Amino acid sequence: MKPITLITICLAILFQFNSQIVFAQQKDAVAKLSAAPKKSLKRVSLENYEKFKASVKPLIAEMGEKQIVGLGEGTHGTAEFYKLRYYISRILIEEKGFNHVAFENDVTEMWLMNQQLNQTIDVTALMRKYMIGIWQNKETKELLDWIRTYNKSHKKKVSVNGIDFPVQKPDIDMITLLLKKAGINSFQKEIERLGAAANLQDGAWFGMNQKDFRVDWKLLEKRCGQGYFTADSLEQQVRKIEMEASLKSDLLLAITNLKQGFEPFKPKSKYVSRDSIMAHNTALIIKGKEDKVIIWAHNAHLGKKEIYDNSVGGTGKYLLKLFPNNYFVLGTGTAIGEFGATTDARAVNTTVMLPYKLEEPIKGSWEELLATLTKTNVYFFTKAFNPNNLVKPQRFVGYGTKSGVSLYDKVNLAELYDAFLFIKESHAPTVL
Repeated sequence: MKPITLITICLAILFQFNSQIVFAQQKDAVAKLSAAPKKSLKRVSLENYEKFKASVKPLIAEMGEKQIVGLGEGTHGTAEFYKLRYYISRILIEEKGFNHVAFENDVTEMWLMNQQLNQTIDVTALMRKYMIGIWQNKETKELLDWIRTYNKSHKKKVSVNGIDFPVQKPDIDMITLLLKKAGINSFQKEIERLGAAANLQDGAWFGMNQKDFRVDWKLLEKRCGQGYFTADSLEQQVRKIEMEASLKSDLLLAITNLKQGFEPFKPKSKYVSRDSIMAHNTALIIKGKEDKVIIWAHNAHLGKKEIYDNSVGGTGKYLLKLFPNNYFVLGTGTAIGEFGATTDARAVNTTVMLPYKLEEPIKGSWEELLATLTKTNVYFFTKAFNPNNLVKPQRFVGYGTKSGVSLYDKVNLAELYDAFLFIKESHAPTVL
């Protein structure tokens, strides 16, 4: 036998032996995960609010100690995620003093909505005007209807807020309204320039959902870059004006949000992650110790670290830097059923979410494991459930129609979330 052949055989035997060891180690880790942590699964009732409330007392006790609670969603279109987050939000407001519910939605759109929420007789119309399509469902409307009722009989009001910056025209509307309230008429030319740039940028954003739409990127970059500097100049002038503190704070909030949208077009602009901006906008909601915020957003954003090789998410990470030991995040996931989704390239206010079948979980995923461990709906604290820090694929479905293998990333649940709520079979939300 030639020496090279003997070496090849030895290497093959060694590789097979090592593979068997690795396989045995992985199998042992999964076996441990399937045994002891099964005791950490706590059943939740979806039957009604009172039964759900009774089933999540330990979870609420942990959340209630924090100033910020993130309530995640494994898809942007699962009815149960909306319904149960409404239940949790209600408990936190009634029992733990939370007074803000912030959505993954534009800051100024939600500010404008909040100004009208307690007076309106048509919440649906407000939702369609100010909330992107992922929130336009009857499950979310239940929360807003309840907040309206709650605010009628409580001195400490609950506000709805936004933490994102996708559209610009609402910023102009908010700035115009506040300047009028303050009796200031000296910035007409600035508002006109900002309005033109905002309309151009929003036109491009909404236009991406139209098949034959073409963006004039050179014009967009020029006008929006100029818009940033106009907004920056307006901010500096407003800071020097004496006016009511709350009015000035809201005015500066609108200008800040406008600058956030224009900033990517600023010449020599440095990259600023969307998640760091959403964390910053959350911090602006908190003006004192009495303020406590609940955030409704995607798992990918609210997690305590980025996913997909640090390219996506991490709002939770930034919040922990801003509020050390004062942030709790609940992730949510599902295995089978259906979900709401859209073929729109951008989720906007006119986006309609339609039902799609959810693909079966891939082998070796957290969703597959949880589906085999329980026949019902459960929650668990991630460190107790995954003491061995096992890493497995988790599914992250956005507002698009896909739910297959391309949307998974390998994660340690305990590194992303403090607790996790699992709904074995879920449904698409009920569209307004």
